[in-house]
Amino acid sequence: MKLSNPALAFSLLLLTGCADQLYGSLPLYLESKNMPAPTAQSFPHCQNYGCRVVKNVELSQDQWNTLYQTFGSKAKDAEEEREKITKTIAAFEKIVGPITGTDVDINGTFEKTGEGQLDCVDESSNTTIYLMLLKNADLLVFHDIEQPHVRYPIISGRGWMHQTAVITETKTGAQYAVDSWFGDNGTPPRIIPLEGWENGQNDAAD
Repeated sequence: MKLSNPALAFSLLLLTGCADQLYGSLPLYLESKNMPAPTAQSFPHCQNYGCRVVKNVELSQDQWNTLYQTFGSKAKDAEEEREKITKTIAAFEKIVGPITGTDVDINGTFEKTGEGQLDCVDESSNTTIYLMLLKNADLLVFHDIEQPHVRYPIISGRGWMHQTAVITETKTGAQYAVDSWFGDNGTPPRIIPLEGWENGQNDAAD
């Protein structure tokens, strides 16, 4: 998504706070957002720009079954696991969206604002929670979950800061951005090497 008015873009950036500071660890990040550690019984969901509202979500067994069926059996390697992650994060959004009123969320931040629209802090926080739930269910065996990562304009050449969820491949240490901000609710996130993401690679939607 492109925004033709730089002053408007800057003011909206201040409004939405679409990036956050680093907190040193995933538990500290969650604590900063007043987000309890997720469990299968209940988990937090960020919304209203910059995680200003945190709602508690409880899913039925049928909803969990849908998510587990979407992921399927454990992956044979890291690449296949990342493919399974993209499908399952999209399934999480389709299920959680109507519960939290964020099923109307569209790609980006500036094209639409208001109730139900998420910025990149909300998106990356929620994606991180979904990844943690998959890890807790022992479905992720080739990746660890990191705290969300911030990209700065001076590095990426983009007009504003941006934030993404991050996973680390356990065998190689390679890190990947899991960015759900670029698509409407229920769209599979983009997973690309974090270094490429930092440089603005594959940003067709902004």
